[in-house]
Amino acid sequence: MRFTTVVFAICSLLFALPVRSQNKPASGAAQTATAKIVGTVRDPKGDPAPHASLSLSTPTEAIAQSQSDAQGKFSFVAMAGKTYRLAATLPGLAAITDDVQLQSGETRQVDLSLKLSAVDQHVVVSASFGDLLATETASSVSVVTADQIASRDAQGVSEVLRELPGIAVADTGRRGGATGVFVRGGNSNYNLVMVDGIPLNQFGGDFDFSPLPTDGVAQVEVVRGAESALYGPNAVTSVVNLVTPTGAGAPHFDALAEGGSFGTYRLSTGGGGAFRGFDWSYDLSRLASAGVVANDDYRNQSAFVSVGFSRSPRRQFVAHFFGDSNDAGVPGPYGSDPDKLFAGIDTVSRDKQNLFGYQASETEQFASRLRQVSTVSVTTDRYYFVTPPSLGGDSFANSLKIVANTRSEIALARTDQLVAGFEYNREDYKNTFVADANSTPFVLPRTSLAPFVENRWNPSRRWTLITGARVDDIRTYALPPDAFGERPLLPASTVVQVNPRGAIGYLLRQGGTQSTWGATRLHASGGTGIRPPDGFELGFTNNPHLKPERSITTDAGIEQRLFGDRAVADVTYFYNRFKDQIVTLGGSLQNLSTFTSDNLNNSRAQGVELSLHVQPIRSLEISGQYTWMDSVVLALGGTSLAQPPFQVGQPLYRRPRNAGSYDVTWRRGRFRLNSNGYARGWVLDLEPNDGAYACTLGLPCLFRNHGYVLANAGFGIRTYRNVEVFGQLDNLLNQKYEEVLGFPAYRFNFMAGIRLNFSTESRAPRRQ
Repeated sequence: MRFTTVVFAICSLLFALPVRSQNKPASGAAQTATAKIVGTVRDPKGDPAPHASLSLSTPTEAIAQSQSDAQGKFSFVAMAGKTYRLAATLPGLAAITDDVQLQSGETRQVDLSLKLSAVDQHVVVSASFGDLLATETASSVSVVTADQIASRDAQGVSEVLRELPGIAVADTGRRGGATGVFVRGGNSNYNLVMVDGIPLNQFGGDFDFSPLPTDGVAQVEVVRGAESALYGPNAVTSVVNLVTPTGAGAPHFDALAEGGSFGTYRLSTGGGGAFRGFDWSYDLSRLASAGVVANDDYRNQSAFVSVGFSRSPRRQFVAHFFGDSNDAGVPGPYGSDPDKLFAGIDTVSRDKQNLFGYQASETEQFASRLRQVSTVSVTTDRYYFVTPPSLGGDSFANSLKIVANTRSEIALARTDQLVAGFEYNREDYKNTFVADANSTPFVLPRTSLAPFVENRWNPSRRWTLITGARVDDIRTYALPPDAFGERPLLPASTVVQVNPRGAIGYLLRQGGTQSTWGATRLHASGGTGIRPPDGFELGFTNNPHLKPERSITTDAGIEQRLFGDRAVADVTYFYNRFKDQIVTLGGSLQNLSTFTSDNLNNSRAQGVELSLHVQPIRSLEISGQYTWMDSVVLALGGTSLAQPPFQVGQPLYRRPRNAGSYDVTWRRGRFRLNSNGYARGWVLDLEPNDGAYACTLGLPCLFRNHGYVLANAGFGIRTYRNVEVFGQLDNLLNQKYEEVLGFPAYRFNFMAGIRLNFSTESRAPRRQ
């Protein structure tokens, strides 16, 4: 019997034991006694603060979130016998309480007074099992809120990611164009991408960020560093998680319509609410553009739906749905053509995708110290490529992912929580070009069984220590021979990989909330990550021993608060080592089966991330970041050479050595102004028509792609109550540049529109 089967049986037995204990009503009631916290959130003037975001947390996790009503009031029902903290945020304002001890049946009045603050007190759901405040994760985490997204009028998630430290975005210059994201020097398939915890990556880790919308997103979270100890395969250098709103309060709705350059328009509507334990939220959106050249039109439709039910803290049910359907013309490169291979605009090729994700979860509080969380996610991804016969003809790529996860959260002490569980992960992949001896595409399955454990220890407010590990037993099923006799029958293979992880935070200096030199916090984290081979790497090889790619990542930094928490600066050093990277050897575009794959490549990246967030007055928010990174191609395993056309010591392609951004938002009464920008140094890039394959034709294939500066500006005017007119000017300097060589970015362009908000909730009374 395999190790993971034994672990699964033990975990199942342990998880079942608390259920039987519920047959004793008296003791069960005592163990799950509840209490209530009520209060009012007020702004610095003492007025009620409506629609403030609130979180209720223990020293080891955030356990509930809500929002204040139109009168600034809120309430939480919580388990008795625990120590809690409350945190509240509004744009530019924050507050957090001291510890609150609740007794059985007690109703405690706790009011919060917001003050100017640049400190991020938002809850992060992707940096640990169980939610944590951003200030307590100890990992390198960035959070972008819905207010910040709206201020920038960002239409896609890639626009948001471009302004975060350690991240390089490679966009092929148009709406709907393939967009890759490189985090801290990692490859573009090293990022685990999720919506409300639903994994979206294709088989092998690839993910195109271009269709991922911002409409209906409450916040975008990015955890930098290997997180395979939490999430298993594909979390090699980062986790990107989109969090959608939870329905709260009286029913409320919003709508948006905007249009602008290149025949572009965007429409969206959303809403949410809660009633007698049932909550709901949704968002529907459509983005379309005519493009700038022939066959450059684009259409993207997306939907988010969330429903939940909970009548007490003991039991909660939540379901999420994400759907995206997009259709994009593919004109090919039409900009730089260093090898003079450009043959004209492709007027035929198109990409079509239907991406759907479903999730259901149940949380059961068996006792004050024991909670069980079980989740099932299903993701389907259907690509269809329309291409002319000269380029191989039409093709498809389909993938299916099923993830079932259950975990026990055990409070060992007030400041110590243990999480242990088990995950089943099944992936299926089918592609036109991955075929058997009869040239018939077949389903390529892969299964992962993984026990995991994590411990969160907060001995005091000064210390945070998180450690964990996960054991993935990855089984890839047998592949049949191909039609060319190049790939023999590849037997089933199994790889067992242990991925540890740790993060530590220490409050070196407490500081005063009114002092110029505030709190000083040290933080560090480290872990390992894996990426199993994708369908092509498995389909075009005769190597039965092909292994997952691996990473070892570490970082350490210092966060300094200044001027009574009105400014926060952070400096973080990171070092990433990438091993067993898969290289493709030999091959011909006329006969794909002549390619083979092996784990030979190695590389590393190190650098420094600087970030600054300033809130000098409530109406003004300023942030900026700069990243310096040194990435290097290392020698192939067992040799002193790199894979051609690369040379040992060269930088990794499309990873800039220097990059930075800024964002300034001013709000006053009915008016809002925003300016944001991004600057990137030069990068090593590939020949745009044939990529590295051009070198096999005797042509140069690596080129220097010049840096650029991008500046944007926008405005908003609230004309009547909750009606806002807004506009955005992009590429103000009318820069001519190519983020990816051969694909020109948009020159100066604009968007303008109207945003409406409706609510059945009564408005807060004005202060006399």
